[in-house]
Amino acid sequence: MSEAIYPDIVGMLAADRLELGSELHAAVGVFPEATALGQPVEILLLLQSRIDQPLPLAISLQPPLRDDGGNLVNFFTPRPRVSLTLPPGECGLFHLPVTPELPTPPGTGYRVRVRIEAAPPAMARQIRPSSGGPQPSLLAISPFRLAVLRDIAFQGPPQGSETLKVAFDVLAGRFPPRPDDPAPRYEPLWTSGDLQQEQARARAMSVEALSFARRLDRGAVELGLRERTRLAFGGAGMPLHPGETLFVAKLLAYVMADGLDLEPGFSLAGSHWFGRLCWLMANSPDALDDTGELLRLVYTAVVQDAAMLGFVMVAHSTGADFGDRAEQIAYAGRLIAALEGRAPLGLEHIYVPLVMAGVMVAPRVTVPGENPWHSLAQLEEARDGRIDLAGAAFGEVFDILNHLIESAQGALHALRILPGEGEAGGETRQR
Repeated sequence: MSEAIYPDIVGMLAADRLELGSELHAAVGVFPEATALGQPVEILLLLQSRIDQPLPLAISLQPPLRDDGGNLVNFFTPRPRVSLTLPPGECGLFHLPVTPELPTPPGTGYRVRVRIEAAPPAMARQIRPSSGGPQPSLLAISPFRLAVLRDIAFQGPPQGSETLKVAFDVLAGRFPPRPDDPAPRYEPLWTSGDLQQEQARARAMSVEALSFARRLDRGAVELGLRERTRLAFGGAGMPLHPGETLFVAKLLAYVMADGLDLEPGFSLAGSHWFGRLCWLMANSPDALDDTGELLRLVYTAVVQDAAMLGFVMVAHSTGADFGDRAEQIAYAGRLIAALEGRAPLGLEHIYVPLVMAGVMVAPRVTVPGENPWHSLAQLEEARDGRIDLAGAAFGEVFDILNHLIESAQGALHALRILPGEGEAGGETRQR
């Protein structure tokens, strides 16, 4: 099976997040959004570890001292500064009660500041990329609890700040004193136990999933991946030229077919998309009856595998330096986040390494009636249209792409596959 996949719970529940170094993702919310004197609200702090070791945290809560009119206010919290050690890779919810008391007047937008300090271990290894990773397939909470959390407006810090802020209203009226004072508490949302459970389910389905993957209709998959690629990149704000769509889809189809088993250091059984397939078999088997729906559900996992494979293939062929494996994993994570609408998508995400590697595998992924010369011509047309938009900084990318296109054209000549007569889209002829 593939390496452990740590899902992004913060990304599923929050519009944005605090990224504290390379160790932590966090976001803040409040429930309820309005209260009265004597009735606490809970400041809800989403915490998501990005490392493989326990992460000590110090959390400071700073309620306001005056309202907008300069009047004194009093917000009681039992522990303004608390310590917590977040287990490796875990995501949880920290509940911090705040109670308005006299002389606090009714008002709107009372803002509480939350500051987090982390003390990461020296030898910690990063297990979640900056983007956070894919959405979780299993949570250690009930569907009802999850629905409640989705209704809370979790948010990250203001631009350029590392201090989280959240506001609530104080209504007129007063509640009687509570018999007990609410205390801070931590609620795990996703733990290493959930990871082990997911991996166990996947392992149980691996033989059946492998058989299913081998029976996929390759033609339907390739055409489906073209449409899914067009929709995914267009939906992320980067519409593709048909030539770009074609070569990205070729690489993805190669990954979903036997490509991973043909490349040293890779395997279908060890891939992210195969792991997702196993999970679907165990939890949503109906999704496998519709190729289009299956491709929608596994698409980002296929892209992740394709990016990692593409880096190795292109580097080996051209000598290009794409950084070390950790950097490549982080890049693939940003690409996935962009396709899922959680980060901006750049022009580089099309070509590096997807289109580049797509050119390399193109001879092995063809559809009936395809003219390989026409396909390459479409890509050259797409490249020419991007050059003016990309600027000089993108020159090295296009230099690598040009080298790969020339190599592909040379291979067609060596095979005596010549461009067809007449229009560019005509049949090829072999001599």
